[in-house]
Amino acid sequence: METIMARGPNFIYAKEFIQEEYGEEIWDKLLRSLPDDVSKIWKRPILVTTVYPFSVFKMLTKELSNQVGTMDNQETALLYEHIADRSLSTVYKVFFRFTNPAFVIRNYPKLWKRFFTTGTVEVPLAESNHAMLRFVLPEIFLDWLSPACYGYSKKAVEMAGGKALKVEKKAQTRLQNGLWEIFYELFWEK
Repeated sequence: METIMARGPNFIYAKEFIQEEYGEEIWDKLLRSLPDDVSKIWKRPILVTTVYPFSVFKMLTKELSNQVGTMDNQETALLYEHIADRSLSTVYKVFFRFTNPAFVIRNYPKLWKRFFTTGTVEVPLAESNHAMLRFVLPEIFLDWLSPACYGYSKKAVEMAGGKALKVEKKAQTRLQNGLWEIFYELFWEK
């Protein structure tokens, strides 16, 4: 079975978020609670250009939830907002300020490729205050996708001047090839 990989920014900025939000004591406690092979990955220097097993990322976030108490989707989404914010260069951020939320959402497929080597994202619809996203992904993403989609989308919409984002999962279907197709509908205010 293929190992699903995630790009370095997920790891770099997740570590940064946890250390800033919860402190070094929780970070150290997290590392001690993970299996040695997983902990070693987090202890090494993490590089933006390197890919790492996505399961390692998910183990850390699950253990974080265990350490600090169950994190609701809103709190979990803050992690993904932080990753989205920190992984975009100043040039992107300035550019997005002069666009509209629909334009930023239309760029979701390009942004996905900055974070993952697997899966596809399509944007069948993006208009003034409404968009549809279609993900085709392996099963490992299913329990992670809703808060991540909310967090990344919220940051994207707000960078382009939108607010009050609402994300609704509209469908989730297992495809014949073993992948999953998931549709989300996004609404925001200007």
